[in-house]
Formats: sequence, C-alpha cells, structure tokens
Amino acid sequence: MDSIKFTDSKNRTYYIFGNQIESFPVIGGEESNMITTHVWNQQGNTHINSLIEPYEGELLFILYTRNMRLDEIEASRRNLTNICNPLNGTVKMTITLNNGSAYNRDIVFNTAPHFPVGLENRNRDWQKVQLLYTANNPFWYEESEIVESFQASVPSFKLPFTMSTTNPVIFGNITPTQAAVNNGQAEAPLTIEIAGACINPKITNETTGEFIAFKNLTMAAGQKLIINTAFGEKKVQLDGANVFHKLDFNSTFFNLAIGENKILFTDDLGNPDASIIFRYKNLYVTI
Repeated sequence: MDSIKFTDSKNRTYYIFGNQIESFPVIGGEESNMITTHVWNQQGNTHINSLIEPYEGELLFILYTRNMRLDEIEASRRNLTNICNPLNGTVKMTITLNNGSAYNRDIVFNTAPHFPVGLENRNRDWQKVQLLYTANNPFWYEESEIVESFQASVPSFKLPFTMSTTNPVIFGNITPTQAAVNNGQAEAPLTIEIAGACINPKITNETTGEFIAFKNLTMAAGQKLIINTAFGEKKVQLDGANVFHKLDFNSTFFNLAIGENKILFTDDLGNPDASIIFRYKNLYVTI
C-alpha cells in the first residue's frame, strides 16, 4: 500500500504513508447477513438473500517523532485529530495501492485517535496511534466516476449530396437506447440527469424491467432534472425544486445490475429533444 488519505466535509486532508502503517487489513471480505427460510420436513435451509454488514475497522500506525520538539509532537497529534474524530461525521478514506490504483470508502470514526503509552508505544523515535472507525456503507468505490450519455445521433447522409427544394434533408437519427456496464461486484446506485425539452420522461432499465417515470411533468429547454437512486440519498429535483410528487407511483429507484444494462429513454412526444446522462461508480466488496 502506498498511502491512506482522509478527507473531511471541509475538504481538509490527512495522509498516512505505507511505511507508517503497522496493521490495516485492507484486503479481505466483510461479513454478510444471510437471509434464509426453513419449513417443516426440509433438509437444510433455502437461501433468500445476502446483505453485507457494516464494517468496523482498526488502523494502527506510527507518527515519527525523532528530532521533534515536544510542541511539534503535540501539533502533529492535533493535526491528526482535527480530521480523524467522530464530530466530523462522514469522512472519505482513500486507499492508494503501490500500482497507483485508488479506492474509496465512506467512514465515521468511532472515537478520537488513541495515543497509547509505554516504551513499546511511545519513545523518542515514534508515537503509536490507533484509529477505530465504522463503514456504514461497506462497499469500496472507484476514484473515477463513469459518465454515460444515452442520447446520441447516428449520421445518415454522405457527401456530396443535393439539397431538395421540397423535401427536408435528414442528417441523422436519435438513438436513445444504449447500454451502461457495471463492472463492479455489487449493484451500483446512480445519478440521472435529464436536460432539455420533454414531456413526462421515462427511463427504463430493460435488463431488469424497472423504470422511473413521471406524470404531469413538462420540461422546457434549459431545464435540468436530477434523480439520485442511492439508498438514504434519494432525490428528484427540477432546477433545484423537489418534484417527488410528479413521479409515477410504479417507479423504482433502480440501481445498475452487475454487467450490461440496456437503457431506454422515452417521453410522451415519442422523440425527446432532451439529453440524458448517467453518473455512477463501480462498487467492490473488497480490494
């Protein structure tokens, strides 16, 4: 491991480098909650589902204190505690591996940093530190965001061509059906952005049969609709205003299934002028 970076809501950062780390089990799976059922006269159980549990972790590392004055050591501990404490709420932990790849996890610190005493923990050369944290969302996610556009045009003419005085020239056709590929290890929540003129837009994941549709919603050119499907963060906003009441009650805030997802974007006009963008990140159970 090359480094660990903590970033709080104020965009303050704290780095721990690989040569400081004593113990940090970054590679390995988390426990799951196995949901099963059992009926009379059945041998064994029937598996229903598996849900990953929140992850409680520990990080042990050292602060190098050789040739540091006491006030400098105190300032070093304070600098760490400014970022890594429970009052900061959710903090992003970024792991950078030796090959340069980076993964993130959203965590909450359970306690302020522990600075244990004793010669094996504190001496003129180093100060050992213990950080205890919980990842309520246990998944790791990639640093880069995937952006997919599902409103593309296909050219349908070649040069040279002759301009007709009576018939329109067709330069291309809109192809609103495309695929979004989830290469992660879990279903991926997403943010959907629809911009431009349309009436009652509908986004269908044809792979799963789920859809998000609207009623009595007319969008003009220049307006933007944002939909977030993440658990605990769900929202539907048109230019910043809540429009949950415009949703078709059969809608599902779907995630992208693992693998290819075929997406269809339609509206009541049959050929919407609006553009649609998906934003998501691949999720991983372990690095």
